[in-house]
Amino acid sequence: MKGMIHKIMLVALVAISMSSCSKFLEEKPAGFVSPEGFYKSENQCIAALNGCYINLTDVFNSDLIIALEATTDLAFLNSSQLDAKFEISPANPGMGDNVWTACYTGIMYCNAAINGIQHATIAEDKKPAFIAEAVTLRALYYYVLTSTFKDVPFYRDDVNSLNVLEKIAKTGRMSADDTRDSLIRELQEYVPHMPQMRTSAVPQNRVSAPMAYMLIGKLALWNKEYAVCAAAMQEIRKIYGQLTQYPLTDTYFRNKNTPESIFEVQYIWSAAGIKKTSQVACFFTPTKTAGTNVYDGVAIPELGAEGNPYNSVTPTEYFMDLYDLTDPRRETILAYTYNGAYFKRPMLNNGTGKAWFGPKFWCPGMNNVADGNNQKVFRYADALLMLAEAANETDDPALALQCINEVKARANAAFVLPAYPGKSEFMVELKKERGRELMGEYGRKWDLVRWGEFFQRVSETSALEYDIIKNNLRPYHEYYPIPDKEVVRSGGILTNPEYK
Repeated sequence: MKGMIHKIMLVALVAISMSSCSKFLEEKPAGFVSPEGFYKSENQCIAALNGCYINLTDVFNSDLIIALEATTDLAFLNSSQLDAKFEISPANPGMGDNVWTACYTGIMYCNAAINGIQHATIAEDKKPAFIAEAVTLRALYYYVLTSTFKDVPFYRDDVNSLNVLEKIAKTGRMSADDTRDSLIRELQEYVPHMPQMRTSAVPQNRVSAPMAYMLIGKLALWNKEYAVCAAAMQEIRKIYGQLTQYPLTDTYFRNKNTPESIFEVQYIWSAAGIKKTSQVACFFTPTKTAGTNVYDGVAIPELGAEGNPYNSVTPTEYFMDLYDLTDPRRETILAYTYNGAYFKRPMLNNGTGKAWFGPKFWCPGMNNVADGNNQKVFRYADALLMLAEAANETDDPALALQCINEVKARANAAFVLPAYPGKSEFMVELKKERGRELMGEYGRKWDLVRWGEFFQRVSETSALEYDIIKNNLRPYHEYYPIPDKEVVRSGGILTNPEYK
């Protein structure tokens, strides 16, 4: 089913120093070792867990952010990239190929770690916390898979023999709803064993209980299990408190592992040599005059002269119109000016300026197309908006209003809703507020799909500004096709009926 799975009876483990794991997310597996000679100590269990993180940089990167944020009602990308043009198919699956492989590789590592820890020669009372970490990371990979492809093969087996390999290779697509329900139950079982603290307080920013609760909430929203989502988000509130204590600068990708963060994928670049980098910033930076620090006619010294951004993702007119002129997020997520100087970007038909994406995404000192920004995946404002949505769906208007206003008030106290406008009207505003607050955080397309609005919303926004989207967009594009090579490996058990 997966090309990497041919390394049978071997478990990928990160070869790192057991005395210090401060750079565990920078490391690559040094090789493969037999599990029988491993899992003899807590440090070896931690090393196995470290391997579960490695594939995240192959998932949360520029390919995924283009597919989730630059093919929506908020933005588009004028590029030859297949995903940006909706020119994807089972034979040419775009970023879907890498996501499939990276996620199932991550799942294999998680399954191996869980099995190894269960049989490890360490104290039994130490095992649940270690297993909980692997369970949470495995749930993250399945969350990405089900959100991208909908129904996918689901398994927990440790691939340690030919028999298991053959079984996995013949696993068909399992209902995404059933997969999510199974993951929710598993996360609920293990989350009490995780650190009940903010991620920024956990050594090496490893996943903690809020990450597990966040995944419970995300999976529950997909399955319309709103009470389950609300209960999980309330647990996060107990840990994170009032949103106003976290500044808006926490949302900048360059500001790593901030107190508001619930989960970030770790990237790092240093002058001594490139370690792990993304190319996200170069898709969200104004065009540049080569060899200078002049970006679309404006000098930006903090960005320097070494970066070479690609064609930038373009905000839609709809998205730009979502912001009030006094909303500080407008100047964070969008960029009309820098230090009072206007960019040269052309005017819109209504006489207003057209924005670039703003400093939230920029990377000071970007090297060519590589940046060392972390990728923000989950943070506390998202949890509050999820709770607002769940409360609205469960007919708790007071809680729904309280949560959305907490997000609005941090931006500007004048933006709070004075009264509950009604269930459907509240949902309209919530969808807008998620766009204002969370653009670029790997979620907009998935939100539109789970709301049942993807095709309609993109047709009414991006497609009106970019003819390629108007010509290519089809309703089935809400999900990606399983790559043809995976269909062949499965012997035809995996299929793509929507793309026929």
